[in-house]
Amino acid sequence: MKLTTKKQLMARYTILFAIISLIVFYLFYKNGVTFIWGAKGQDGLSQHINALMYWGEYIRNFFFNIIHGHFRFPMWDMSIGFGADILGTLNYYAIGDPLNLIYVFSNKSNIELLYNFMLVFRLYLAGVAFIAFGHYLKKDGNGILAGSIVYIFSGTFFSFAIRHPFFLNPMIYLPLLLMGVEKIYRKEKPYLFILMVTVAAISNFYFFYMLTVAAVVYALIRFPEYKEAGFFRTLGRFSGWYLLGIGLSAVILLPVLIAFSGNARTTSDVNYFSIFLYKKSYYKQIFLQFAGFQKIYKGTNLNYAALGYCAIIALFLKRDKKRFSYKVAVVLGIVSLLSPVFAYILHGFSYPMNRWTFILALIVGMTVTEIYPDLFVLTRIQKTGILAGAVFYIVFALSLGDNMVKGKYELAILAATVLALFVLNECKMFGQEKYKHFILYAVLILTAGTSSYVQYSPKYGETISNYVKSGQAYEMLCGKEMRLIQPDKYKIQNGVYRAESLDNKVTNWSLNAHIPGITNYYSVTDKNVSETMQEFGLKSYQYKFKFRKLDMRQGLMDLYGVRYVICTKETGAKLLSDYRLLRSKDGMQLYENKNVFPFGYTYDGYLSSQTYKTLNPAQKEQALLQSAILEDDSKSADKLKKMTIPENVTSHVVGENYRIHNKKEKERIIQIKIPKQYIKANSYIYLQGVSTEALDGKSSRHVLGVGMNKSNFQLLYGGKQVHLFNAEKNSSYDIGKRNYLVKMSRDAVKDREDTLTLKFKLKSDYYIDRISILTVDQQTEIKQIQKRKKADHLTNISYDGGNLFSGDIKASQNEILCIPITYHKGWKAYDNGKQVKSEQVNGMFEGIYLNKGDHHITLKYETPGLKIGAVVSLFSLIILFIISKKKKFP
Repeated sequence: MKLTTKKQLMARYTILFAIISLIVFYLFYKNGVTFIWGAKGQDGLSQHINALMYWGEYIRNFFFNIIHGHFRFPMWDMSIGFGADILGTLNYYAIGDPLNLIYVFSNKSNIELLYNFMLVFRLYLAGVAFIAFGHYLKKDGNGILAGSIVYIFSGTFFSFAIRHPFFLNPMIYLPLLLMGVEKIYRKEKPYLFILMVTVAAISNFYFFYMLTVAAVVYALIRFPEYKEAGFFRTLGRFSGWYLLGIGLSAVILLPVLIAFSGNARTTSDVNYFSIFLYKKSYYKQIFLQFAGFQKIYKGTNLNYAALGYCAIIALFLKRDKKRFSYKVAVVLGIVSLLSPVFAYILHGFSYPMNRWTFILALIVGMTVTEIYPDLFVLTRIQKTGILAGAVFYIVFALSLGDNMVKGKYELAILAATVLALFVLNECKMFGQEKYKHFILYAVLILTAGTSSYVQYSPKYGETISNYVKSGQAYEMLCGKEMRLIQPDKYKIQNGVYRAESLDNKVTNWSLNAHIPGITNYYSVTDKNVSETMQEFGLKSYQYKFKFRKLDMRQGLMDLYGVRYVICTKETGAKLLSDYRLLRSKDGMQLYENKNVFPFGYTYDGYLSSQTYKTLNPAQKEQALLQSAILEDDSKSADKLKKMTIPENVTSHVVGENYRIHNKKEKERIIQIKIPKQYIKANSYIYLQGVSTEALDGKSSRHVLGVGMNKSNFQLLYGGKQVHLFNAEKNSSYDIGKRNYLVKMSRDAVKDREDTLTLKFKLKSDYYIDRISILTVDQQTEIKQIQKRKKADHLTNISYDGGNLFSGDIKASQNEILCIPITYHKGWKAYDNGKQVKSEQVNGMFEGIYLNKGDHHITLKYETPGLKIGAVVSLFSLIILFIISKKKKFP
């Protein structure tokens, strides 16, 4: 019996979805964990739930102010990284997605429940969208239901979306977008297509790009059936409706694209000599992963139900012109998996990443839907092909012998699926209407349940341990910091300060604490900020968009306005006398930096950025204490003194040209003797030109993501162990040769420890160009800190927590004012009411040249592109309204 109505279809889908969900999510319930991927500070906690809570509060505050007669629309927030545009940064995670409006009801008590519900609800909606598409195409109802389960319970969910819930959004949008394409071909109203273009564009520009590519390819595949309309006329129709959808989204899309244009994460560093082929092991594993539970590389997670594998074989073993488009789609999808060039293109021309495989999931799901009626009446050649395909798959898997602990389950599922198909075809009793659908649904339930067991069972890995325990998310995020720092009590200059939480392992902790911090882990990160932080040789700098802490280097702490330090009692006992204890609570302590500079300090001299880049990290810190760093084209330079390179840093080389060839998975250790006369107070170990490569230079760029969290090594000195992050060369997170500056511990200096130990654990080639000991003359540094602190500075500072910053200053001479707010073209500077040009100072901050005299400085922020985008959206809305009055559509 075919399901002929939407109500019947939705009722059965809801029941089947509920049954599978109870099985799939049982291990989370059993282990007492949420769906928040972040037990070790990963993205789910640091980024997703963090941004969603922030967005919910933002909406509440906006309407609260409107109700009370205050229109307040903050566009900038100092608690995002070192300060960033709200829309440009958080659109990727929260702002724009209509489903996220529900977080207006979120708070620290219900956020976990809401987050868990929304993940399951998004998954459910992805199935609903698939059903709507299948029903529109008038497919068999039971086939639609089976296809929807194959679609949503695939690797995209099990490996990606469970960690990043918004990865489910394109799975919701794609079937509806393609349905919109069909409606335009059939000369129906284009509203669905326009709506999906608009919603996809405002939700997430990254997936919108992939969705656009999918829609274009789908339209080309379907064109032969509608070619009577003419190619160019059809192209014009689609382009017009697409551009109208883009126009409607411009109020959000345009500012986001402008923000992305200055993003640190974008790169053109591509190995074009190896972009056409993956490693051999990839091709072996990709086959096993198609109908199994194997994991290959980050970005490639297929894990489709074995029924999909069988359906594809059946599709190609029967001649049917009506199914030609399905065959083309399958071939294109599989071919796109075989070369990194397609991953590179579909990942926005940045680096190869197969996050587009949700598109292939739809192809496999729709193939199951199309072939479903045939599965009960297979031809002899189809039966033979399915059996041969299964035998080949099993034999091939067994011959590899890789990870067969998990592999035995996928092979058993494949065998069970094939057996079910043969039983349905050969046994008349089970081929009856009341049994046959039940058997295939049971196979799909078994497949999804087994996949979840293999993915999340503690027996087969630590995946489940990476999810936050129930009731702990907010506490892990910023609970202790919020209770300790009490922003209202400890704020200075109307909230303008920064704080550091030394023992919190969660990046972005300061966002929901509403405390300006020095932690950053956002996919859209200002490249000026990223590059500036990288130059300091910080051990806590991981890659271009993930960095935190200033390694407690006093000069940097003062320059960056870090007034407060939060830490445990044990860590607090190790702080220098520059910090004063303010408060203790719950085993945590709050310290105040006694030397922090005013939030707006001045220089009368400068160094050019070209000269600055030649300095080592210790010299750069000292240079910033003495001189403003101006861009080479700065017009202020001629009016200031040209300073010399700092002379209070000495350098002694203790080793050069190291190659550590770690051929086996065994720890390699090297020890370096350091002459005791080099070991002094305020000394650093300086590693230059550090890189990690695949053995013998065999690049593994297309081992997508290898080296992201693995290529670390340890530095041991004076009883202190430091973990250093170093991504493998040509991997997704490679930033080239790294420099590290590690401060010697007080105990090491006191005991004159003379042996430096480096430990390398991974199977890789490690290179270090040079190891030196840098020593900073402490007395000179203290004098420069005091000089900078006492220099002319802003007073009467006022900051509204969003778009308006102001302060007064009396300049005793011609000088440049450095305001430690991230330099951004959205800021407009005013001096005594007259607009002046601000410039980039010290790599990442706002700078304003001052003549001798009194000044009232104002900075006003506006998200670039927001007004123009709003005008375009309004104009597009008017066009849509006019068009809607027409009875016929072109």
